[in-house]
Amino acid sequence: MDYIVAGITITNDVVFADGTKSDCHLGGAIFALEGVRLFTDNVLYVSNVGPDFEKYYGQWMDDNNLKRDGLSDVLEHTHYNIVKYYPDGQYYEYSIYGEEFSKRNREKTDITGEQILAVCKGAKAMYLDCHESEPVMAHLGDIRATGCKIMWEPPSNMLIKPELRQKAWEIIDQVDMYTMNKPESFALFGVETEEEVLEKLLAYGKPCFYRVGSKGSYMVADGKYAFAPSIDVGEFVDQTGCGNCSTAASMYAWFEGNDHLMTCIMSNLAAAYNLLQYGPYPKTTAETSAHIMELAHKYYDELKDK
Repeated sequence: MDYIVAGITITNDVVFADGTKSDCHLGGAIFALEGVRLFTDNVLYVSNVGPDFEKYYGQWMDDNNLKRDGLSDVLEHTHYNIVKYYPDGQYYEYSIYGEEFSKRNREKTDITGEQILAVCKGAKAMYLDCHESEPVMAHLGDIRATGCKIMWEPPSNMLIKPELRQKAWEIIDQVDMYTMNKPESFALFGVETEEEVLEKLLAYGKPCFYRVGSKGSYMVADGKYAFAPSIDVGEFVDQTGCGNCSTAASMYAWFEGNDHLMTCIMSNLAAAYNLLQYGPYPKTTAETSAHIMELAHKYYDELKDK
């Protein structure tokens, strides 16, 4: 496979602040898989799951022509959480299987270096949605030695909490591309404007996909950056997963050799398709991908001289 997406698989029931509920949404790193799948089916999903994976994800995997070769059936159940939102926007998340299940399966959920090394030879790049202590982090050099580039999406707390930032930079130093969003960047750099963040990212030098919410995104690399505004392709339903989806799409776009602006546009389009429903876009065909790229070239022509 040309591309790999690795991370945790979590199904969610969502309880909204008004008491209404929406059940059984596919989630976790599946949103990142969606971000690549919108452009190509030449992508492998690496995740540790339970025997019920097919019950929840099988139809979506089949509809999107995705292989299961990267899945490891090692958990009692595939993770399934209830996410309860409060009126102030905060939320509480917990497993439907209880705290003891979470404790028993925590380490078995982590991605290992062996899992990635078994599938990454010949791959162009991978998206990694893993925390700093997962075993795979000790093998980043081994993975890159195969020729596979790595895009890492740091957990938000690693960029926001001062005591974790040094470790975040140590990992970023070992990968080929990384990402952050606007609130994370302001906390990380102690600044209050996007312009100040861009100066910091340019000074560091490594390719960074910088997400600024509903405004759009920047691609920062090679001493310059481009910005593209968010794109609407239909009625807004749910923004959950847009960060993972657009970030993985940026990995695909960048390592396919696209320039800064096209990388932003393709990533924003992926997020736009993710907004159309709860969970990932239901079925991507060759025609879907072709249409997305038609839109990408249209927006590129409109923005390139601005």
